[in-house]
Amino acid sequence: MKLLHNILRGSTLATALFIFQSCYGMPQSLNESVMYEATIKVTDNTGKALEGVRLSVKNIDMADFYQQAATGADGMLTLSVAVPLSNPVLDLRFEANGFAVKDTTIKDVMNPEPDFTVKLEAE
Repeated sequence: MKLLHNILRGSTLATALFIFQSCYGMPQSLNESVMYEATIKVTDNTGKALEGVRLSVKNIDMADFYQQAATGADGMLTLSVAVPLSNPVLDLRFEANGFAVKDTTIKDVMNPEPDFTVKLEAE
């Protein structure tokens, strides 16, 4: 009888934890990351789309991991990168021949602007 009581008590606790997890999800630890996605258009001062602009993501905590991408003929690129929740900030660098380097910081990857435009200044 005591064994049956212990089994029922253990299964009741497991059921309660399962329901809690179903409602609220798994707890997030400091080692987890959030996926940041954005579509970026790169133009010059006049609004003309720039092709071949290189984008580097600089501050990901994996030994200064750099993710690079380049704009297409329409000046657009899509960025998709996992950002650690322990440091939810992105430092982006845009570089193109004939234009000044532009550094941009995204401070709130939890509530991002999904689409934005970056203007480069001619050298």
